[in-house]
Amino acid sequence: MNIQIYKNNFDLTEPFEQYLREKFSSLDKFQAEITDFKVELFRDQRHNKGDVFTVEVHISMPQQRSIMAKESNADARAAVDLTQENLARQIKKMKERNISLTRRGNRLFKSLKFWGKND
Repeated sequence: MNIQIYKNNFDLTEPFEQYLREKFSSLDKFQAEITDFKVELFRDQRHNKGDVFTVEVHISMPQQRSIMAKESNADARAAVDLTQENLARQIKKMKERNISLTRRGNRLFKSLKFWGKND
C-alpha cells in the first residue's frame, strides 16, 4: 500500500514516519483493495494547554468508495492510534455491509419461482 504523507506545521521524524506506516499498513488485513491512502498531519499551537496534534486520513477504494477519519490529541502517537482504530472500525463495517447485501441478493435470487425444481 502506498501511503502519501502531508504535513502542516509538523516536524516529521524518521521513527515517527516508520511508526505511522506500520500502524496504517495493518489496515491491509481488513481491505486489500485500497487504491489511495493519504495522511495529513497538523500541529496546532494556539491552544492554551500546549500543542494539539491532528491526524486526518482519506482512503479511496474501488467503485468510488472513500473513508475519512480525523482525530486530535495532545500526543501525536495517540492521535495516530485513535485514527487507525476508527478506520479499522469503518472498514470492517463497510465490508460486513457488502457481504450482507450480497447474501440478501442471493436469497432473493434463490426465492424466484424459476429457480426451484421443475415439477
